[in-house]
Amino acid sequence: MKFKHENYVIDLGDTSKAKLYQNNQLVFIGDGYKAITAMLNGCNDKEPVKKQFQAQLRMREKPKFNTSHDELERLRREAQASIVKTDKKKKR
Repeated sequence: MKFKHENYVIDLGDTSKAKLYQNNQLVFIGDGYKAITAMLNGCNDKEPVKKQFQAQLRMREKPKFNTSHDELERLRREAQASIVKTDKKKKR
């Protein structure tokens, strides 16, 4: 599959390696996700690229955990706050 946007062309035809071209010059060969992100970083209008590769980008999205209302997280913070540090004497 080839996708053209602005002065970039991304070729995802080979399953093991993606190729990214800028101004008809090869600038990257490797992982498809990294090629997509490189294309995103270089483009001025990112929306068509995001729309085209929405599935691949969503799969690599970082987990969004909310620990502010988590009971276990609250108990952990309370336990850390209640720990009293004592000076230990060295044994001879």
